[in-house]
Amino acid sequence: MATLNRKYAALPDLDSAPDVYETPELTDDNSTVPTTANRAQSDDEFYDVDEDEDSHGISRTRLRIDEARSRFLPANVDANGVDFSDRVDGKRKSYKASSRRQRILEDGTYELGDLSDDDDDEGLERRIARLKREVEEAKEEYAKRKAATATTTAEAGGKVLSNERLDTLSQVLDDIAKPAGLETSRGMAKTHFSPSTSKPEVPAGDGPTYTVTYAPTYEQSHALAKAADFDRRLLMLEKTLGISASSLSEARANGLPRAILPTLDNMEKQISTLAQASTSNLDAITRRVRTLASEQDKLNESREKAKALREELGKQGQSSTDASEQESKINTLYGILPTIENLTPMLPPLLDRLRSLRAIHADAATASQTLERIETQQAEMTEELKQWKEGLEKMENAMTDGDVTVKGNVKVMEGWVKDLEERMAKLS
Repeated sequence: MATLNRKYAALPDLDSAPDVYETPELTDDNSTVPTTANRAQSDDEFYDVDEDEDSHGISRTRLRIDEARSRFLPANVDANGVDFSDRVDGKRKSYKASSRRQRILEDGTYELGDLSDDDDDEGLERRIARLKREVEEAKEEYAKRKAATATTTAEAGGKVLSNERLDTLSQVLDDIAKPAGLETSRGMAKTHFSPSTSKPEVPAGDGPTYTVTYAPTYEQSHALAKAADFDRRLLMLEKTLGISASSLSEARANGLPRAILPTLDNMEKQISTLAQASTSNLDAITRRVRTLASEQDKLNESREKAKALREELGKQGQSSTDASEQESKINTLYGILPTIENLTPMLPPLLDRLRSLRAIHADAATASQTLERIETQQAEMTEELKQWKEGLEKMENAMTDGDVTVKGNVKVMEGWVKDLEERMAKLS
């Protein structure tokens, strides 16, 4: 000690020599140079660092954060409304865990797919498809067990019952899938799972095989399809009105039903005739019919006379050239006659239907104007009803005020009558 404190000067055996610190010499075993270079810790890994190098029992395994994160990245845990308490009862709700399908791309990145079947938002179509796959797998497992084991008669009966249950379950799933729109949905592919009897031969260890077919839906967007659909609806309307049952053209095998508009016109004329029927009208109609019948007879006689006259003139001044031309024309007409006869039952109703369609389209062109006129009339009727309602309310208020006034007058008159009775009693 260079300087000694006075407080400790009187103590015995006190060393006043200066302090000396000694260090051992550097050797090959005890070097200050580190054995390994210092390594900077990256962001994606942890090291178990310990200053004591003699503790060989400590594990220094590195932990890669990115790899651990990628392992749990597709997991999805739903903890909404979950009870994490220590209560043991049947009402506790546990969390739901689901995972998404993933695959490693060429560049090393992960591509996440849709959620698995355990997802809570699974659609009805996917659920039915999953149940169908499970039923098919159960059928194949049942077939393998039945082929592998030799059973007694009672056990065989029990297995037949199990197979019937599987068939019943498959039928129920098919019935559920029909109204759900799996087969008729537009733009959706149809998936048919082949049964175990028709599936190809595969090794026993492989899973079930499925056959996927695509059936695109046909949209009737063509003009002819639209016209046929319109004609079908028109025919349905005619059948609903009972017109096709009473049409005369259907008496033939190739006849078409009559059009709706000419039939409606005919019915309207008949109804108007029956509504306006009277003795004078019937007499006038009878006279008109007799006149038409006589004129028809005269016309027939005139045709017969003209025909006879043409025959006489033809015999007298007919040349060979004219005869050959007429014969060729007649032969041509006879050749066309079978086609005309085949089209005879179809042409009149077809023309009627075309006229009906033309009239309907003409009315459809003015449908907007008709709708506007109807809307205007409805608005006018609404205004009139509103005015009538206001007038009725005013009348009801006036009647209520009149009732109150009459009741007040009655009370006043009662007071006057009582006063008059009292005076009369005093005078008597």
